[in-house]
Amino acid sequence: MQDVSDRLSEALAGRLALQMSVSSLEVIEEWMDMPLTRWLDSIPLPMEMPDASSPAVLVVLGSDARRVRWSAGGPPEGIIPKMVDYLRRAGAHPGDFNRIDQAGQALEPHGVGSWIEVRPGAVDTGWYFEDRLPVARLRELLGEGAWMEEAGTMCAGVLRGIGADPVTEVTFEVDGPDPAARVAAAAATAARLGCPLDEAAAGGLGGELSLVVRARGGAVEAVRLAGARPGGQAAAALCGALGLELAPSIDSVARAIAAGEPTHVEIERGAGGAVVLVSYLAGSAGAAHVN
Repeated sequence: MQDVSDRLSEALAGRLALQMSVSSLEVIEEWMDMPLTRWLDSIPLPMEMPDASSPAVLVVLGSDARRVRWSAGGPPEGIIPKMVDYLRRAGAHPGDFNRIDQAGQALEPHGVGSWIEVRPGAVDTGWYFEDRLPVARLRELLGEGAWMEEAGTMCAGVLRGIGADPVTEVTFEVDGPDPAARVAAAAATAARLGCPLDEAAAGGLGGELSLVVRARGGAVEAVRLAGARPGGQAAAALCGALGLELAPSIDSVARAIAAGEPTHVEIERGAGGAVVLVSYLAGSAGAAHVN
């Protein structure tokens, strides 16, 4: 078994790899280095976690290389102390902390974490909960719009931004007797929310699907359909089916963070059209399996 010093060395090396992996992406501007570094510094080190293991980082990349999201989390007792300090330094309002505290006490999620996302000219950040959560109660706690209950009654997690006009994302598991039925069910929900998905292309996502709804100010901005463990060629195939280009830099980032095959590949549909998102677990190429 690794001792704490070995785990610490791996964690620090992993953070350096994450910083280096995005340095060549055109979407990354010099001023973004500070918020990205601040977020990386907020991830608990092995000696700060109950199991002495630093949280893994999930990296999500847009197929056009114009979006990057990092997220990491774990049990509340290990994550919350540094997460609260990070969010305060990142500009969270008192109302943000009140909402996190109220939602946390009411829902007692199994996992909590933080995230940071870069888009052209902008950096957003916030927190998330992972657990099976009742949507009606979640909507009440977050003060969200009716879209939330239109999408489902239970969800698998929620992500929220901080500051004025924060983004909210809710992840719903997609049920159905077979893959085709699950795609059809997800497409029906997406269409109802005003973001129709390409069912033919979505068929390549595999059998284990989830639907992610993104909203701001009570209005839905985009809907994503995600397939878990779809295989190494799924992103390229999906881009081909949608007439999109998969930027070569996506593979470069995956290699730089020593990632294995994608954990998820997603189709997103919003006002700007369709985009494919690819998720990697940093360091997973050397792991026996990906949780």
